[in-house]
Amino acid sequence: SQARVGKAVSYNELQPGDLVFFGSRYGIDHVGIYVGGGQMVHSPVPGRSVCVESINSSYFGPRYVCARRIY
Repeated sequence: SQARVGKAVSYNELQPGDLVFFGSRYGIDHVGIYVGGGQMVHSPVPGRSVCVESINSSYFGPRYVCARRIY
């Protein structure tokens, strides 16, 4: 439901604070907060620390779905 609130943002217009969503053909299954420079902060899995990672990594790049800007 987070992927349907706020304003849709194109990949080229990402700004720090935008939510970035990732998934597969089964739907969205992960969200991060864009921090700029192609990086996001996210919690990889329960029990692991929050980290900063590229939204263009070999894992996340192909799974990018959309981004939203929440006011």
